[in-house]
Amino acid sequence: MKRKFRTALWIFLLLVGVGGFAAWKNWHDRYVWPGPVASMQDLPPLDRSGWPKQPVAWKSAVVQTGVATPDGMKKVPITYYTNSIGLVLVRIEAGSFLMGLTEQQAVRLHTPNLPGHRVTLTKPYFLGAFEVSNKEYELFDPAHKKKRPKYQRRRGGENHPVEPVTWQEAQKFCRWLSAKEGRVYRLPTEAEWEYACKAGTETRLYWGDAYWDGNKANVAGLKWDHETWIMDGFEYTAPVGTYPPNPWGLYDMIGNSWEWCSDWFSRYKAEPAVDPQGPAKGHCRVYKGGGWSTRQYSIKSAVRDGDDPADLPDIRGFRVLCEAN
Repeated sequence: MKRKFRTALWIFLLLVGVGGFAAWKNWHDRYVWPGPVASMQDLPPLDRSGWPKQPVAWKSAVVQTGVATPDGMKKVPITYYTNSIGLVLVRIEAGSFLMGLTEQQAVRLHTPNLPGHRVTLTKPYFLGAFEVSNKEYELFDPAHKKKRPKYQRRRGGENHPVEPVTWQEAQKFCRWLSAKEGRVYRLPTEAEWEYACKAGTETRLYWGDAYWDGNKANVAGLKWDHETWIMDGFEYTAPVGTYPPNPWGLYDMIGNSWEWCSDWFSRYKAEPAVDPQGPAKGHCRVYKGGGWSTRQYSIKSAVRDGDDPADLPDIRGFRVLCEAN
């Protein structure tokens, strides 16, 4: 009897030790090791010397669009702006929102590390209606076509979200587009991204709480779990815009490809904030939204993570923000 007790005790201590080590390693990799990573660092200050004297004109069109809301699908007029390379954007007005989870959501989802806090954004901006596609990104970097994942090399892959791309490569694309058009393009801050994703909602997802709805986002495409990905028909990424947009006309804010934000990754703060930019330095950059392999029970508009510095080749995409003049 004593031998069985000792064996059970050792197994328990081993499990506690393994769990403790995993938690420590997660913290250590994010905040301590291995130090600054080149492809996570800021670019030099913006140089506008070669920009056009006047910003390149955009086209605009009002489109009656079926959007996903907590009250079901609705038709609403969305004004879409198309830039010089065919990239489509939506104007996002200034406002305030609850960033993170409501108190009830945090308790129900056992996620105390995403406390809801009031954030105010004082400036409007334009945000890409879609994730940047391979076709758009490869206008800047044609060599990327050889880097596409195998599942994006088949016909139609040019319309899938660009992957893999590092944080710095995403910023360089924004710099290239800025110089081409005479407008400031960049990655959105985490707050700007989440404000646009929620689009005025405070439910778990912009279409409500039905995280299991396989018709709203490209998630759960785990290769070994066909019972999940077969629901939406895509084992990996889907062409951008395949699923219905959020109430503000933005597509794939949940799922398909995790999206880089400009902020350094840091622990969430519960205090109210105005135009938060994130910490001045760090080891990892924030990415948002979940991806094609994210489990359905994990998705939410407030989901966030930071890239492991040792895992830069991992698949991440992005969408652009253009500052409103």
